[in-house]
This record gives sequence, C-alpha cells and structure tokens, in this order.
Amino acid sequence: MDIRNKVERFLRDKYSLMFLGVLLIAFVIRLYYFIQTYNQPLWWDEAEYMSMAKNILYGIPFDFNPQRPILFPLLMSLFLWASEGAVRFFIVFLPSLGVVVLTYLLGKELYDKKTGLIAAFIISIFWSILFDSTRIHADVLGLFFSLLGIYLFWKGYVANKSVKLISLGFLFMILAFMVKVNMILALLIVLIFLIITERLDFLKEKILWKSSIWIIFPLIPLSIYNYLKFGTILPFIQGYVDPASLTSKFQSSFNWSILNFTYVYTYKVFFVLFILGALFVLLNLVLGFDLIYKEKNLKLKSGLFSILAVIIVMSYFIFVERWGAEPRWLVLMAPFMFFIIARGILDVVSYIKADKKIAFIAIVFVLFIGAYPHLKYNDELVNVKKTSYEPVKLAGLWIKEHSNKGDLILSKSVTQITYYSERETFGIVSNDEIKSLRPKYLMISIFELHPPELLQRIEEIKDHLQIVNGYFMDAEGKQPALIIYEFKDYDF
Repeated sequence: MDIRNKVERFLRDKYSLMFLGVLLIAFVIRLYYFIQTYNQPLWWDEAEYMSMAKNILYGIPFDFNPQRPILFPLLMSLFLWASEGAVRFFIVFLPSLGVVVLTYLLGKELYDKKTGLIAAFIISIFWSILFDSTRIHADVLGLFFSLLGIYLFWKGYVANKSVKLISLGFLFMILAFMVKVNMILALLIVLIFLIITERLDFLKEKILWKSSIWIIFPLIPLSIYNYLKFGTILPFIQGYVDPASLTSKFQSSFNWSILNFTYVYTYKVFFVLFILGALFVLLNLVLGFDLIYKEKNLKLKSGLFSILAVIIVMSYFIFVERWGAEPRWLVLMAPFMFFIIARGILDVVSYIKADKKIAFIAIVFVLFIGAYPHLKYNDELVNVKKTSYEPVKLAGLWIKEHSNKGDLILSKSVTQITYYSERETFGIVSNDEIKSLRPKYLMISIFELHPPELLQRIEEIKDHLQIVNGYFMDAEGKQPALIIYEFKDYDF
C-alpha cells in the first residue's frame, strides 16, 4: 500500500508528469539513434575496450593498456556473449537515460523541481551525451556513476546525515573512477566543497570516516589486479600525472581554449542563459558568503557546488592536462552547467514577475529553441561518422573467415582487427620480427598513420606478398582505402 501511495502521489505531481515527458523525449531520441547505429564500425578506443572484453570472455590475445581501468571492459564482458548490440544497450543506452533521471533528481535535491526539470531536458538533448550514447565510450557510464554518487552524498551528508547514503555515494564515485580515470574529479569537487563550507571541521565528522571505507574497499581488488597484471598498483597514472608526463605537460602553456567548451556545450541561446545564471549564482555567493557556513543555507551551498564542479573540471584540463581535449572528457561539468542555466531562466522569470502561464510558455519556447542546434549538430555528426572505419571492420571480419586460430596479423589498426578477426594482432614490425613471428596477413589502410619509411619497407618486400583483398574509396575501385596482403614466404 505504501508503494501504491507513493506512485499515486508521484503521478498527481505536475512536475513528475512533466519529467516523465522529458524522459520519454530522451528515450525516443536515443532509441532512434540506437536503431541507426547499433551495428556501426568501432573506433580505436571503442575496439580497445571491446578487445579487452573479448580477452576476458574468450581469452582472445590482447595486450591491455594500463591507462584503461578494468571495470568498463569487465562490465562489457557480462553482455558481449549475447551481442555487441547488447553491450551498447546495457552499458551505454541505459546509463544515458539514467543520466537524465539523475540530473532531475540531483537538480531537485540541490535546488528545486523546476531546476531539475529544466536541466534534465537540456541534458536529454545535449549533443555530446547523445553522440556518445551511440559510441561504446566510458564517459556516459562514468558520468552516470559520478552523478549517482554525488546525489547520494548530498542526500546523505548535506541533507540528513546518513552513513548508508554517504557510503553508497562514495562507492559509486569510486566506481566512476574505475570506469574512467578523470571521473576522480567528482571526489575532488566534494572534498573542496567540504573544505570551503566547513573549513577543516568535516575531519571531525565520524560519519565521514565511517563512510570513507567505501572509497578504499573497491580499490583493494583493483590494486591487486593492477599489481599482478602490470607490476604496480597505479598503472593508470602513466600519461596522466606521472613525473615524466607532468614534466612534459608543464612545459606547455595553459590551455585556455578549454574555456570555449562553455559555448561548445551550450550554443547561443543556452550560452547566454549560462552567463546570466552564473552571474546570479556568483552574486548570491558574494553577497551571502559569510552565511555559507550555516548548516541550513542549502541554496548558497548548491550554487557553490555547481560553480565548483564547472571550475574544477575545466581547471584540470587548463592547468594540468593542458593539451587538447575532447568535449566528452569534460562531461562531468555538463549537468552543473545546466543547473546554472536553469537558475538563469528561473531568476529572469522571477525578476520580471511574468504571469505563470505566459512564463511557462516562454520557458518551453526558449528550451526548444535552445535544443534545436544540439539536435541538428548531433544528427549531422552521427550520420557522418556512422560508416567511418567500415573498411577496417569488413577487413577484420574477412580475416576471421579466412584464417585459423593461432594465425598472426600485422596492422596499424590493432584494436579493431583484434576485435573483429579474433586473431592476435601486432603493429607493423621490422623485417627480422616478421621472420620470427611469421604472420599470415599484413593490412595497410588510410585509417591509421603509416610513415613513408614504413611504406617503403613494405615496397621492398612486395615480392614476398600477395594482395588477397582490398576496399576502395570510390565505386570504380581506383582509390584504395585498405589492402590486405598475404605472406607468400619470409625469405627476405
């Protein structure tokens, strides 16, 4: 009866009904693109994760990249036995919908239902999430776990002091890190938020110390695995924050171009609203900062948390990474940007004191106008990219059909050819190594960089190779995109 009453109350709430409408929009859009792309060719990093999953599931030979945390391919292996489409559905599609749900719940918790509803709508049509929902990338699942962790932490610590909720919050934030390394920024945001709002008094909170075991507990099996696999418990720091990488990065200037991501994430209408919202939030923080330490001042704390999330994520890529970044790498800040946009909309409406019906129509109009460039750009991007690397996929499947287990392949497309052919694949190696390995096929293509000296070396041994298959860029078959050679002998 209690569950029935909760459902009835939920359905009587107009905001709950509007959220169900937003969720339906999100589902329909994602389903449309899922049907279009569920069998599209994999890119390098997608195939790397999928090859790891095939290694876990079937023992297909593949060298793991220490920068790739094991949890993502491990979860993929739970569904890969069914099909690649199952992986896409359970590991990407459903978490993408979950991000919409959590954005609403977190926005409702931080601010109010209106804020959560507006932010949920924006993230439901946000082009980067939509496009990533058609790719087997770790970012969407990492964001899902991060948002779930932050939501549970906020409810458990800021709202009502619950060890269970805080523990679960820490657990999901660390699981996010185990999916995507840079999702550790979620914990950093929480830490800096606690330092600002409580100075160092939070260190006296027993509830935090009891809950923090769930940060450490999942890392124990991860550390054991890393040590057995790579000889160190921290293999993933290579390329991120190891001394050599940091030295190289710090020789570069700050990457201020990351600031452009505030526009890349929003476009004109939402960008203007983000600036307005940020000004309102910052003004409230400046005027009321002396009140931030009062336990019940949740409005100021919510604004502070949102601003911190945006600043900390961007600062990491501006001051630490410094090199180029893809929009999906900063996706952790997206929901908080959209909360700020929602606050901008609602504060403007509140300031002009518009009639409720007129205000509602105006907000819906603005949201749909702002949504259009996101939907348009995503549609163009999906359609342009959905056939990219198709010759590589076809080549890998052809090799699988025309080779035996134990045959070795040489190709620059190591991850894709390993995944599709299920044969051990090496990057193109020296002539002496070729003689030792005795591979069956050599594949070259326009899809990976082949230095001139490498192509020259292949030219020198061409008498020992035989072309057995190829794919072309044009219908006439005059512009080769990919060529598969079979070794006739190794006497060179």
